Amino acid sequence: MKYIHLVLALVVLSCQSLQKEDLVGLWELERALMDKNPVSDESTYLQIHPNGSYAVSRTSGDLSGVYVLGETKIHFQGADPKSWFNSDWKAKRVEDHLLLAGRDEINRRIELKFVQVDEIPSFGEFEERVIGKWEMFLMMKDGIPEKMPKTFMTIDEKGNYTISDTTGVMDYGKTAINTRHHKVIFERDETLWDVWFWGRELRLQNKEMGIQYHLRKVG
Repeated sequence: MKYIHLVLALVVLSCQSLQKEDLVGLWELERALMDKNPVSDESTYLQIHPNGSYAVSRTSGDLSGVYVLGETKIHFQGADPKSWFNSDWKAKRVEDHLLLAGRDEINRRIELKFVQVDEIPSFGEFEERVIGKWEMFLMMKDGIPEKMPKTFMTIDEKGNYTISDTTGVMDYGKTAINTRHHKVIFERDETLWDVWFWGRELRLQNKEMGIQYHLRKVG
């Protein structure tokens, strides 16, 4: 009987019309799926205003526009025709999460999960989170995962970094952290990497080389 009541409650919830007050607020992108596969994405914040406008803060650049609510959908209208935030989305509020499901410009299914937050973290806070010792436990080369042997990367408060394994130091040098656009430059070989947090894990990605590292904090 409890199971029947739960199913009925979910059915009623899914049939309810969208209410603006459920969507208004600041949302941080927590997970993005493309055709059910996780996709790496930059740090993204979505601000939905009660006056029918929205703003998106991304490391690659900010954008804004207006939105229209339907029975179960929210339609974003922005300047970038290929942006996720210029299309129709099925939307659902589940406690402190906002769930969006739709299609991109080439008809791939996109699912976005946002969590409600009070404010966008300061640039200084981002740098503080990057500093420390990280285990590099997985490498993605052209989308193919490869487990790594015990390898660690440490970045200190002065921007010095070392990469080491069980045999000793493999690489070292200086970094420059671009907190506004969430990028790190390793000055030794002058490579530029996108940086973002995936839950408690850290991601480093160099799109030109097709490489992405997955790291987790040590200690």
